[in-house]
Amino acid sequence: MAGRVAESWHKSTRCGEASHCVEVAHFGHTVGLRNSTRPHETVLVSVAAFQDLVERIKSGELDA
Repeated sequence: MAGRVAESWHKSTRCGEASHCVEVAHFGHTVGLRNSTRPHETVLVSVAAFQDLVERIKSGELDA
């Protein structure tokens, strides 16, 4: 992730004051995902892959 700067990291309002949350940031053609307790460890995915993940979550496809 060196050299990449996000405008800002966002976490769900459902997270509230919890410290273990997923944070998301937009980096042009990619989206960064990280654990709020380990911000130095970031996973980058394409915007299309992130959109697909969000749709799968919303549809319940990934529910345990």
